Amino acid sequence: MAEIASKLSNELNLVELISFYLEDELLKSLIKRLDSSLEDLYRSFSNNRDRFIQVAINRLGGKAEDGVQFPYYATPETDVAVTFVENNSVPAKVMVKEGKMRLTFVPYESYEGLERAIAGQGEDDIVATFRDGKVVNLEKKRNIFIENKSVDALLQGPVVLNFYPMKLTLFSSVLAMNLKLWENRVVVKRNGEELKVEIVEGKVGREEVLAGGTLSPRSKASLYYDFKKKTIFRNEIVEALASKLI
Repeated sequence: MAEIASKLSNELNLVELISFYLEDELLKSLIKRLDSSLEDLYRSFSNNRDRFIQVAINRLGGKAEDGVQFPYYATPETDVAVTFVENNSVPAKVMVKEGKMRLTFVPYESYEGLERAIAGQGEDDIVATFRDGKVVNLEKKRNIFIENKSVDALLQGPVVLNFYPMKLTLFSSVLAMNLKLWENRVVVKRNGEELKVEIVEGKVGREEVLAGGTLSPRSKASLYYDFKKKTIFRNEIVEALASKLI
């Protein structure tokens, strides 16, 4: 996945950046710029991370999260058009503008492996058709592992998914860091096991990415708090990110 991410990033002229948690110098520069906005809030809420993040998001011009947060994995079943809405993580988060996504309890390395798991009843069999971020059709043939409440919630409004395009998953996290969140459009085309990515709109320049300009207010607030609390342990973060990959 790392080799694929590096190759595609070079081809598309993207900054090879997955998370500011892993970039010491970039993180320090970001924190310094955020001090003028968040330092006083940190003094007031230094013992309450959730409260600090909530207040800091408002201070940074953010808003309450839109959409139902689906906590499992979503893989393109057909060609799809997506908008990245959160980055700085693996997997990145998207809303699907058009197309079908297969929802799974765990991630898979290939479509063949996924299909074997479904055939052996080791995985749920759920496909959602999306239009403008909302589920317009839900094919639920088997639902054992994913919580029913998470599946039922899909029909309540716009849905935010953990985007898992197989071997392009790590690349998609890099891609998300190079896009203006909520104001981008990416098309993923599927041909059997092969997936190809096309950036339609929303790509930003290198300097903006390195300055943290594509980070959401939530990510900036989380980074700020964790940095000030000295709770960023790089090796543990790498292991946590790697655990979400096949």
